[in-house]
Amino acid sequence: MSSLPWSVPVLCVSVICVLSSSAFDLAKPSAGQAKWLDHEVGAVIHFNMQTFNKSMSQGDVAPPDTFNPSELSVDQWVGAAVSFGAKWVTLTLSHFSGFLLWPSESYKYTVRNTKWRGGNGDLAWDLIQSCKKHNIEHGFYLSVHNNWFMDVNNYRVRNDSEKSAFFNASLAQFQEIFGPESKYKDPFYLWMDAGIVKGVSPDVGSLFDKLAPNTVCDECPTFARYNGLRWVGNEQAVAPLPNWYAVKEGKCGTNTHGAEKDMGTPTGKQFCPSSCDTVVREHYWFWWNNTENTVKTPQRLLQQYLTSVGRGCTLILDMNPDPRGLIPDPDLKAYQGFGEGVKLLYKHPVFIEKGPKLSILVAKTWEISIKAANGSVVLMEDIVAYGQRVEEYRLYFITADGPIGELGSTIGHKRIHPFPAEVAGKEVHGIELVLTKLVIGGSLQLRQVAVYDWSEAVKRGYLDSRDNHVDSNGKHVNSSGKNVDTGDKHMDNNDSHVESDANH
Repeated sequence: MSSLPWSVPVLCVSVICVLSSSAFDLAKPSAGQAKWLDHEVGAVIHFNMQTFNKSMSQGDVAPPDTFNPSELSVDQWVGAAVSFGAKWVTLTLSHFSGFLLWPSESYKYTVRNTKWRGGNGDLAWDLIQSCKKHNIEHGFYLSVHNNWFMDVNNYRVRNDSEKSAFFNASLAQFQEIFGPESKYKDPFYLWMDAGIVKGVSPDVGSLFDKLAPNTVCDECPTFARYNGLRWVGNEQAVAPLPNWYAVKEGKCGTNTHGAEKDMGTPTGKQFCPSSCDTVVREHYWFWWNNTENTVKTPQRLLQQYLTSVGRGCTLILDMNPDPRGLIPDPDLKAYQGFGEGVKLLYKHPVFIEKGPKLSILVAKTWEISIKAANGSVVLMEDIVAYGQRVEEYRLYFITADGPIGELGSTIGHKRIHPFPAEVAGKEVHGIELVLTKLVIGGSLQLRQVAVYDWSEAVKRGYLDSRDNHVDSNGKHVNSSGKNVDTGDKHMDNNDSHVESDANH
């Protein structure tokens, strides 16, 4: 290896050159962003006026009394989220109709003006209390993209004379939620769906930045600063590879699809990890009648866990209570099964080492003994201390027939490598990791390396013989390595994150 001093701007090892650690500092997460990555799984609850009426549009909304859930239980919602490992739950306090789930005084289209609970209902507060009871965090979903009650569609008010009224109402609502005297203040997470458009949307950004400096904010490009998150660019919970957390300054609101796509950059100055969202009913965000046949299986949800959390992206799974105010039984079973499947991925550790130190192009080998139908190697970087540094690596599964290798790109918070199809059923004697390209420096300390036996997950049908392997590109393959079609539809580059109808 080269003995060049660390103080020079470029370090060359064999034929690979990397910037030295003194050349620049990598972007690192804020405390909120670090917690976001560690939480790994969260839930978004789509429950609002669209649950009861699907035919609303700009300037034409259902009367407030349409909102009248007869058996509502926020505890059931949060308990279901906990069952699949969610560490926080966010609720659509407002959505495209403009109906508000807390007794806002900003205008009349709220729970305060319904017969439900005699006008004393407050789902924002109910969510906070239930999350405390279940020892998880809460978040809110808000949007100024559409507000059909105030005649707003796609950011614009049809009648400009009403623009100031909409702006004032929006600012008042943010003050009610995030203000220093608010009982709702300091949520862990805000999903600002579709963001804001400067000069067109109300300036809720500067108010949020002032009132909620510790809240991580999804799709808040102009005001999230050091607590920003960005949408991954699809609604199938598929993170890209490589998956970089850093972006160029001011690009935190740019997602990974379309003409303005930004896959991140290893040397970006702003830390802005992506969120991977998906639905439990394909493809409905709010509850729709007679769609039970679209509920995903626990197996499918587990595969989406591997393509999101398994690639260092936090998974956001949708929940859609019905008009009773309850999550239907088919959905509950899917959530519970998914949660059990995730537990099985980590139930049988074969080997765990915290803080291993590695040098570029120097193989690090761990001796193990496992003969499994399937399993995984889980790599984790110490993002808080060092930023995201691993750009490329090789992972080898050592068997009696020789090593079976995979090329990896980014690691980030977590990278789950399911055993390659060729390894299934073979005795694995060791795992070897070789770092081949780092963003800076010639060595680093990982947060953790672990190996898990997935045999029980396969035996119990969570990872079945048809698609029990996911290769390094996220493709579902059978035991022969042949790609398997899952039947799911993936959104193309022309699809928008925000749908124009009530499905989203």
